[in-house]
Amino acid sequence: MKPLSSLRTKKLGFMYSSEDLERFYFQYQTEALPHGESLQSFCVKHKVPYNIFQKWLKDIRKKIVEVQINGVPEIGHEEKSKTSDQSHPILQSKNDTPVRIWVDIRISNGLYLSQKNLSYPDWVRMVEKLEGLC
Repeated sequence: MKPLSSLRTKKLGFMYSSEDLERFYFQYQTEALPHGESLQSFCVKHKVPYNIFQKWLKDIRKKIVEVQINGVPEIGHEEKSKTSDQSHPILQSKNDTPVRIWVDIRISNGLYLSQKNLSYPDWVRMVEKLEGLC
């Protein structure tokens, strides 16, 4: 992953865009979090003011919405053979509105994928296509 030189601080006034901070957060999640490094030490190591990043993260987390999933998605034929001896209870909800999925993927090489209003089968097809690229 290339270093985020745009995030390097200067002594006097540097503006951080939300996109810069988003890339920095992605970098933290992929490089430091799996190794147990704290967010504060990662900010210090990359010379990003922790207070600015923390405020951005606090503000952006308000936009993250918790979702509740009712039921279990249907599984494909080959997956059924693997789990044929196990039973999976399917929960029924009072309002049987179909679940819609919104996917945003940012890859370290700069590629950005966004798909909205996907059904579960559409999402599975998208993941299968992406697996072919890996």
